[in-house]
Amino acid sequence: MLKVLVLNIALFTPLFFAGQLSISKVEQAVAMEDENPLDTVNTFAGTLGLNLSQTALQNWAGGGESSVAFTTMCSLSETREKGPRSTGWGLDAALGLLRQQGGWRKTDDRLILTGQWNTAMQRTLKDARLSVLVDARTQFLPGYALVDGLPDDDQKISGFLSPGYLVAAAGLAPQSGKNSKIFIAPFTGKLTVLLDDTLSAAGAFGIEAGQHTRMELGGYLRWNWTLPLMENVSWTHQLDLFSNYLNQPGNIDVNWTGLLEMKVNELLRTTVSVHLIYDDDVVLEKQPSRTEVNDQGVITTIPAVMGPGTQFKEVLSVGLSYKL
Repeated sequence: MLKVLVLNIALFTPLFFAGQLSISKVEQAVAMEDENPLDTVNTFAGTLGLNLSQTALQNWAGGGESSVAFTTMCSLSETREKGPRSTGWGLDAALGLLRQQGGWRKTDDRLILTGQWNTAMQRTLKDARLSVLVDARTQFLPGYALVDGLPDDDQKISGFLSPGYLVAAAGLAPQSGKNSKIFIAPFTGKLTVLLDDTLSAAGAFGIEAGQHTRMELGGYLRWNWTLPLMENVSWTHQLDLFSNYLNQPGNIDVNWTGLLEMKVNELLRTTVSVHLIYDDDVVLEKQPSRTEVNDQGVITTIPAVMGPGTQFKEVLSVGLSYKL
């Protein structure tokens, strides 16, 4: 009986471990098989922010002015991936106001909506994706020209959908790194909208006088890049380039934004944002009009110097930020 028991152990022990090994491999294979590439993966991110500043002066010998300012922002994005296809949308909105000298003026104002659809090209360019991008942007409140440092309500220079920009582009999104994304679109339509009748009559923002829309066809490139600088400090930027095939394609529209974010804790953060725009169709007052008096007392009025130019904005914000 003892010999039979020893024989059984000798015969079935290797088979038992072999079975355990094969079962382990099967379980691993099943686990790998369960990672279905057709499963839907959703990623959502959002940030809400509010920055406040206030100064109150009364009988202050050192001079200065009382003021109150606030900036509120909202950034939301979501991506959905299923197999070789993915979709995504984003919302970026901000509004900043400053009250000084008895009046309000804007310090920040933007509303941007984006959507993108991608599909992999497995049989041709496996490292690239066919992609369609839609980008719409405008502002919330009217903008006015400054006279003696204060907005002049009689000189409106912009408003909601005045201008508004809509870009629809189809192209390729090459497979890039984790922190860098590039989108190249040789087929792009850019629609400029000007709802305000006064601005339309003046032919502002490159739209023919009396018209409310302008359509352009050209090529488009978008480059997003995120760079972690150190713990809780990061730099992100987005560069958009557009060339109109039908009218001076060498005059490329440039729209570049950058954000330096320094996180203090879960609620407090400091940001420095920069925004640079160059659009050959946007006429700016590069030098204001002025008067000169010569030695004979003759007064000469020199008109303002108008033309395209580089627009630049920088905003430093310290305040509350909440991650959704």
